[in-house]
Amino acid sequence: MDRWSLPGPAGFIAEVIEALREGANVVVGASLPGYAALSVALEERLADEWRINGPLTVSDLPPLDELYAALEVEDHPSSRRSVASLLANVKSKQVILVTGVGIPQWPAWRGFLDDYANACRAFAAIERSQLLVITAGVPKVQLPNKAPALSPLIWDGVVGEADVFSYVIQFWRRRGRRADAKAKLIARIITRLALWDFDLIDRMLDLPPRDLFDPMAAILAAAGNVSALQQLGIPWEEGGLADFDGENLQHAVALAKNGDAKGELAMRLWAAQASELLPALEIKRRRLAQRMKDARLPLPVKVNGESIDDLMDVEIGPLLHLARVHRLPPDIVRVAEKYSRLRNKLAHLCPLDADEALDPEVLTTYRQ
Repeated sequence: MDRWSLPGPAGFIAEVIEALREGANVVVGASLPGYAALSVALEERLADEWRINGPLTVSDLPPLDELYAALEVEDHPSSRRSVASLLANVKSKQVILVTGVGIPQWPAWRGFLDDYANACRAFAAIERSQLLVITAGVPKVQLPNKAPALSPLIWDGVVGEADVFSYVIQFWRRRGRRADAKAKLIARIITRLALWDFDLIDRMLDLPPRDLFDPMAAILAAAGNVSALQQLGIPWEEGGLADFDGENLQHAVALAKNGDAKGELAMRLWAAQASELLPALEIKRRRLAQRMKDARLPLPVKVNGESIDDLMDVEIGPLLHLARVHRLPPDIVRVAEKYSRLRNKLAHLCPLDADEALDPEVLTTYRQ
């Protein structure tokens, strides 16, 4: 599945396109590891609607000189170079794609963008050539505010759990694998561990499912010797932090490389398991209650001093107690013990191991 067609990324690209249609120059703030792929995706999707000039990879030249050279604008002996003369001498409307503007170049480009946006206002939106500038690791606080003819958009909080979960499920479906309970559990684990990083997701999809239950080892194995993953820093601009469904979360590789002293990766594993297995265990509890009814457990029963007429209202722990006290068939007691043990682990924020979580007797669909 094309990651750029997922709702989050596709929505972001649509925002860029809409800003350009309105005649704005657009600054896209991106992290150092992510700007290159984003630049390619934007170029491909804009090419159907606009004439694209670039991508122009910046150097240490002043932005005005950079653009004069890239656009092949000739100097006139009677006038000096200026933003206004640049705009006036661009031969046809186009989107000028500038990519890789890093911290060293950003101060010059920041001032130039203000001048360019102001100069654009002298031209009709359908006539002006617009800049699409993609930064590489410039801190968010240094990016410009929205202004007439200038729209900043930041690649942060764009990818969410729904995007990643769908991406993993569709990956397996294309390979003929059913989206059964096991597939959904593994997809949820990959989603919660890898978060927004699709390159890491792709590498985790190649791991045996059981390896994912040791999250530290799984992340390090998936990262391997990939330089982009090995060179992550701590802040957002260095790829180590991002907004994921409203939470600022650290990149899994950054956590693993630093030893994950607070056990964040284990908590992500637990959260993935809890979201899939707690509902499954609730369905199993109801089936267990029905089995106990069918075994002719006399009703009503006493649970914590309260008279209960319907076993469907009884939690797994008390069901186990009733199964033991009333000497129900051994298999019912065994199943109740298993469900109670797993439910208690998850309730106490303890992730299950692979044997426990992948047990066919535990995994279920949502059919009654």
